[in-house]
Amino acid sequence: MIRLFLRLWLITGACFVLSVLALNMLLDRIYSPLAEATFAQQMRGQVHTLREGLAGRSVEAQHAQLARWQPHYGIDLALLDAAPPLDAQEQAAVRTQGFVVRDRFQTVLLPIDGPHGRWLGLHLPGEVTMTLHSTVLAYIGILSLLGASIYLWVRLLWRDLDILRGHADRIGAGELHARAQVSPRSQIRVVVEHSNRMAAKVAQLVQGQRDLTHAISHELRTPVARLAFGLDLVEEAGDAQRPALLDGMRSDLAELNRLVSELLAYERLEHRGDHRPWQQVDARPWLEQALADPQREADATGIALHVVTCGPGQVDMEPRLMQLALSNLVCNALRHARTRVEISVLEGDGCWALRVEDDGEGIAEADWHRVLQPFTRLDDSRSRDTGGFGLGLAIVRRIAERHGGEVRVARASLGGARLDIRWPMPKA
Repeated sequence: MIRLFLRLWLITGACFVLSVLALNMLLDRIYSPLAEATFAQQMRGQVHTLREGLAGRSVEAQHAQLARWQPHYGIDLALLDAAPPLDAQEQAAVRTQGFVVRDRFQTVLLPIDGPHGRWLGLHLPGEVTMTLHSTVLAYIGILSLLGASIYLWVRLLWRDLDILRGHADRIGAGELHARAQVSPRSQIRVVVEHSNRMAAKVAQLVQGQRDLTHAISHELRTPVARLAFGLDLVEEAGDAQRPALLDGMRSDLAELNRLVSELLAYERLEHRGDHRPWQQVDARPWLEQALADPQREADATGIALHVVTCGPGQVDMEPRLMQLALSNLVCNALRHARTRVEISVLEGDGCWALRVEDDGEGIAEADWHRVLQPFTRLDDSRSRDTGGFGLGLAIVRRIAERHGGEVRVARASLGGARLDIRWPMPKA
């Protein structure tokens, strides 16, 4: 803190002194001609009176007159027998105003009997100036007050910086819920607020990674255990039983492969720096292409898949990611629908909406938020063939967030679940 204080004090003090000196020089250069002209106007009357009282007299009479005047003047009056040496500017002043001013208004010279005769010299006290000792003491006092003010400011700033440093150390030590507290009038209050928000985001991300790791370990345990058990059975089984056991192991490996693929897709969507630019696509052709694979699945299961509404002509999106989101929504709806799934693309209120509805059992309102979290299956008794891994809707939520939007869950008009992906239209 002392080093910061000394640097600020020396820099501020040097700037102050140099600024005062430069300002004095500038003002002196600007106002000196004006001050000289004003002084000349003020002296015209006295000069005229003195010249009239001395002109045409003898030297003795002039000296006697000056002796009578001197006690009544606050300036020294001296008679000069010859004209003093004058430069061109002073000669011009004699011709225009009748006298010469020298020594910063302390000396006035005027001819009495013409330029080549006797001259009168007036020696004024001049302006009152501070001595060098007084000037140095004044500057030291000003710099001391400036230093005290800077020290108080640096002290308060350093206290808040020390709080922020301690907050960073606690976060680094693993106390992710630690928050820094400073005065509302603190100079770094905005920085502290941003640091707290960053710490909250880091805590959220770390907790999310912990939950994800825990969920992954839970999901991997069952297929790995089945594979280990299958290997033991294969070693003990005869030739007739081995093909069926190997088919079961291949099914477990396929399940692991699907889990890894969904995990990679979910994690890839977490990296927000690799956004691809949006594309403007024709809504109807894109929708038909995106529903090609889900339509084959619907035909195989006997569930009707219909596009009810496709309002906008064109939409802005990342087509590949939005197609993945639509596929997850439709496949999820096909698993729970009884007879019918409806898809709509809507436009209004400054945003687009991709809606999927089914006539299944629906989702309880208490689970509308939870169902969008990773590895959430509302019915844990369902097998993964019907219930999946619980990552589909979480992937949809991340895709919506990458588009600056959200996923909304509600009750469908068909009686089942309705899921909407809503994302804003780009500003013109």
